[in-house]
Amino acid sequence: MTYIKQNNNQYGAFGEQITAHKTPIVQIANKYKIDPSELFEIEIFEATGGTADNNGNLFRCQSGTSVGGYGVIRSQETLNYRAGQGVECSITSSFTTGIANSLQFAGMFNLTETIAFGYDGANFSCLHSYGGVAELQVIEVTVTGAGTCTVTLDGDSVGITVTNSDTSTNAREILNGLVADSTINGKWRFDEVANKVYCIAKSVGDKTNTFSISGGVTASITEQTAGVAKTDNHTAQASWNITTTPFSGFDPTKLNLYKIKFGYLGIANITFSIYDPTKGTFIDVHQIEWANNYNVTHLGQPNLKAGWTSASLGSSGTNLTVIGGSAAIFLEGDEVIKNNTFADENTVNSVATTLTNLITIKNRVIYGDVYNLGKVFPVSVSIGNDHNKGAVIDIYRNADVAGVPIFQFESEFNSTVVADKSGTTVTNGTLIKAFTVAASSSIEIDLTPLKTELLAGDTFVVAARTLSGTSTNMNVAITWKEEK
Repeated sequence: MTYIKQNNNQYGAFGEQITAHKTPIVQIANKYKIDPSELFEIEIFEATGGTADNNGNLFRCQSGTSVGGYGVIRSQETLNYRAGQGVECSITSSFTTGIANSLQFAGMFNLTETIAFGYDGANFSCLHSYGGVAELQVIEVTVTGAGTCTVTLDGDSVGITVTNSDTSTNAREILNGLVADSTINGKWRFDEVANKVYCIAKSVGDKTNTFSISGGVTASITEQTAGVAKTDNHTAQASWNITTTPFSGFDPTKLNLYKIKFGYLGIANITFSIYDPTKGTFIDVHQIEWANNYNVTHLGQPNLKAGWTSASLGSSGTNLTVIGGSAAIFLEGDEVIKNNTFADENTVNSVATTLTNLITIKNRVIYGDVYNLGKVFPVSVSIGNDHNKGAVIDIYRNADVAGVPIFQFESEFNSTVVADKSGTTVTNGTLIKAFTVAASSSIEIDLTPLKTELLAGDTFVVAARTLSGTSTNMNVAITWKEEK
């Protein structure tokens, strides 16, 4: 019996017939013609003359005309893979006819993995890159000091002023100095926990230039994870193994609708499909068959975002443009978040009429030595007010917290959250919940109706101020769930 890859029946990524709905996890579209740099749900990346913006209601990525230029637009939201459930991405896109030493694509990706349609140089292709690793270096301050601390990351140096206070404060000062340097901040992201600063590269591959720290404090810098380049497994259209012609007249330079489906468990097939407008259905064009062929998984990190990229990899003089109207990633079946619940509490002794941090939780940028793509969902918060006057409680996403915030692990290996109880006054950020607490009383607020998600680097700040009178004690307790 001959096996036929093409099958238009509704089968899941593991071959089972689908009878349940698909759950949309990631959905992005520019219906209101807004520059994506202004949208909370969008991430953009630009370099060396490349741009990421909009052309009317279309997202647009351009490489520019210089070597190394790129523009990237992708979702902030991530599809967090659930074992045993298939994943499907639908995305619209058009591309500039490809040239050598360039890359254009639309699909699912993160820093270390890509599954997408697009141009690999001059070849329109099904793109598959996997197994990349972002390098992680850790700075540890062991003895406090004062003066100028010089930090060098992969050959780029910056002088940072540190004060003779404590090692955690010094770590925060070093982090702030690294973030303030545009060259270093353009190449690395940072987390600070207690007396350590975690530095993770924004690109894959081994970093072989100088790493050092000297002056001001006693500290070390240690490579915790070496960077590894991605492996490319791209297949040009002429070599697609189901059909090289999805429909008569197919033209990648026009807007088309693409679909990519994979069943993870590390090895299940990846299927690439293109929408046939003459039939109103998707046509499978290529399938990557991994099981029984390899001893590594086809994706190292299966938590993925949706979006578009245009990049020069050595070409110059041609501006390559990728546009797209919308993208979505679906989970086959229901999204069920495990009861992976954590909590923390704090007492602040001097809350007055100035808005003051009670507790801040942050979803770490780095977890398990790699980029954290997990999510945090606040569940409830409780406030106790010892004052004889009422109090106002404001909850912010990504507020500025003054003083010296010192983050501590909730559980280094089991939770992605770190918490700060040292920060002081609170300004800016996005106010997402406000309520009052009566004098000499307490209240518990259910946060689940807000459906707040904290992505990597996001903070959730619970702050308070009294309506009048002298300072007082306030107690806070917060509970959250995590999806890794």
